Amino acid sequence: MSASTGIIFLDIFLRPFLKLGLKFPIIGLVVLATIYGFIAYVVLKSAYMTERY
Repeated sequence: MSASTGIIFLDIFLRPFLKLGLKFPIIGLVVLATIYGFIAYVVLKSAYMTERY
């Protein structure tokens, strides 16, 4: 599977959600903020928290 095939699959699967986000921008903003918040949590957790064994 090449990168172009992955991009096409993402386009096919994400297009309905993007259309919903354009109709209701606050929902798209909340979803985007949630995704970015989760990414920031994982990055900060891995950067500042030590793992204890």
